Amino acid sequence: MLKHKSAALALLLVSGALSPAVSVAYSPHGYPGSVWGSLSQGSGKTEGAGVQGWARQGVRWARLGKKLDLNTYAAYNWRMRTRNKTYYNAIGPSLIAAAEKGAFSAGAEFAWTRYPSLPRNVENYSLFSGWYASRDISKWTGLPSLGSRAPLALPFSTWGKMSYDLHGAEGSGSQGWVRQGVDWLALGRGWKFKTYAAYNWRLRTKNKQYYNVHGPSAGAVLSGRYFDAGSEYYWQKFPQLRRSAKTLNVFLNWYCNWDLKGK
Repeated sequence: MLKHKSAALALLLVSGALSPAVSVAYSPHGYPGSVWGSLSQGSGKTEGAGVQGWARQGVRWARLGKKLDLNTYAAYNWRMRTRNKTYYNAIGPSLIAAAEKGAFSAGAEFAWTRYPSLPRNVENYSLFSGWYASRDISKWTGLPSLGSRAPLALPFSTWGKMSYDLHGAEGSGSQGWVRQGVDWLALGRGWKFKTYAAYNWRLRTKNKQYYNVHGPSAGAVLSGRYFDAGSEYYWQKFPQLRRSAKTLNVFLNWYCNWDLKGK
């Protein structure tokens, strides 16, 4: 009963703030939203083809200090693939409360998750933290002195998420990557050709046999404002299976964000 009351209250806060009639004296700082997704086709026999992503619409309630935002979101999440999908495939809505500063965030999420292949429905609270950071290291390598022969940039980047499960089917976990890239060519209209070497991980504490995986990779990608298309070759290790695999993935990624309040 407590879970349902907490979720209902959070939903009321999100939906109520989107209505101009809630308060004349107070106006939220913004209405941030975003959509992210990935389509992939792998050559290996463990994961197959897949799609994953989320769509979110939120409320920025306050901004503290130097751009520390207090936000809530209503979201819909999906993660599907064609092989070994029993505890991997998952869909469903969630409610999120987060403190965010740039690409760093920490907060709590209540999710209604359905596992279509079981079938099973799970209601779950979790705590999380996430990050994304990128820096061009070319100024420290001497490459700009090569003039027109130098790459455009040498972006070093990392993305990740850690979660602590309070009651659910997936347990606590971490996923992310570290990449060293090379931006080779600008192709016009915002498109670039890039390559990178990376180390990737996806780990959790429950139902992990066909989920947990880690290892290095190398990729080549055409990168635009909203879309990335390319291929990535993985040297993967599945710890619970005691199996290693070499897999070529072809992918299409997309990301777009907005603020309904505007500037």
